Amino acid sequence: MIYVNFLNIVKIKAITEIRWFICAFIYVSSVVGQPASATLQERLDNLLRDDFYQYATAGVAVYDLTDQKMLYVHNEKRLARPASNMKILTSAAALSQLTSRYTFRTGLYYTGSIDSAGRLLGDVYLKGGFDPELRSADLDRFIARMKTAGIKSIEGNLFLDVSMGDSTFWGKAWSWDDDMEAYQPYLSPMPLNKGIARIRVTPAVSAGQAPAIRTEPESSFIQIINRSTTVQRSSEPPQSSLRFSRELVEGNNRIDISGVIASSAGTYDRRISLKNPNNYVLTIFFEKMMLEFPESNIQTCRLSVVPENAVNIGYVTRNIADVINPVNKDSDNLNAEMLLYALGYFHDSEQSSTEKGIAAVQQMMSQLGFQPNSYRMVDGSGLSNQNYLSPEIIIAVLRHMHQSSEFEIFRQSLPVAGVDGTLSNRMRNTAAHRNATAKTGSLTSVSALSGYVTAKNGNLLAFSILVQNFVDRAAAVSVNYIDKICVALAE
Repeated sequence: MIYVNFLNIVKIKAITEIRWFICAFIYVSSVVGQPASATLQERLDNLLRDDFYQYATAGVAVYDLTDQKMLYVHNEKRLARPASNMKILTSAAALSQLTSRYTFRTGLYYTGSIDSAGRLLGDVYLKGGFDPELRSADLDRFIARMKTAGIKSIEGNLFLDVSMGDSTFWGKAWSWDDDMEAYQPYLSPMPLNKGIARIRVTPAVSAGQAPAIRTEPESSFIQIINRSTTVQRSSEPPQSSLRFSRELVEGNNRIDISGVIASSAGTYDRRISLKNPNNYVLTIFFEKMMLEFPESNIQTCRLSVVPENAVNIGYVTRNIADVINPVNKDSDNLNAEMLLYALGYFHDSEQSSTEKGIAAVQQMMSQLGFQPNSYRMVDGSGLSNQNYLSPEIIIAVLRHMHQSSEFEIFRQSLPVAGVDGTLSNRMRNTAAHRNATAKTGSLTSVSALSGYVTAKNGNLLAFSILVQNFVDRAAAVSVNYIDKICVALAE
């Protein structure tokens, strides 16, 4: 007969359950304790196995700013055209070297004297200071200050001083066939109204009649040749058959408008860049002064340097944050180029240029461990196809800014996913919505996204995604491939 000790059975069962619990605890602890990069590695690898990448190439780098370690890399050293991700370097260098206290300044001066009748017997000078947010309303403020100074008429000349910058009006390898596009403005140390004009075409009530066309601002500097016609087609898209052209070689701004617009269409707006932005400023200011001071005798309007004995009437100033926000939020190319010029002038106050601005950016990059022969920068905006960066380089800049006292200003200038700027319609209703703050980039066969996102565990990540060599539309690539990577980082 076999006797079983009940107490021993209970002990054995208890010991077995304890051992099972310990083993289970060790297993669970090992899974929970694994870094997020283990799962992230698999998810990103799977995304990058898509058939799309049989032809397109992608470079990806993800860095955990909280734990200070690289989480994921894929072709992170491979150079690619960054498009507007180049603005990350430009704005970071501007904040690092100029700091958030920097102010853009445009000045108004006069020479000669003001007699008892309020006549200025002398000349008026405007001096540009690379402010890309300067508007016609700022010229109105200057005229108000002239009146405050007692000026009622001018007997002399109007001069524009653009000596702070060189005479280069385009960036290196910018596309000649984008001559009229507002996103490719002509450059000047005084880029009034961003160097662009708005053309508004309003259909006539009756078919067969020419539509009404006006420009904003209205000025003799812009000539419109209206060859367009209103047609009676309710389904006709307003812009489908309107054509805008301008002589490429000629230095004028005579815009030829042809084609048709439907009578049922609303007003169609087209923004165009203006050739010779310096003469544009002179023309607009001359017209404003003649309107406010009709008794004036302004003999010539041309370029000249402000004399040392000139009297300052006032300044229009702009904080750097007001310039950097459009650079990154809206991907404003002019603002980026003016930041580059301001950087160049800060280091060499003799006269600035794109090259001097790039040298200032290269100084920052050298401090981060990247020499000029490891990347290529030819403009500040990324418009040129001759720019080359890698995800590794962009990550280094994002890390640098995270450690900077200017980080919040820099981060707040980036678009927020699903909220504003160039990300306003992307990644909505995902883990990246209202979370990711990143700079977009888009050129033909190029799409990019780099910035910051908070992971599910609360860690702040810096990431850079550069995709190129594809024939799809860049917008489609962003939504179908790049955004999925960003969302995966947030999940």
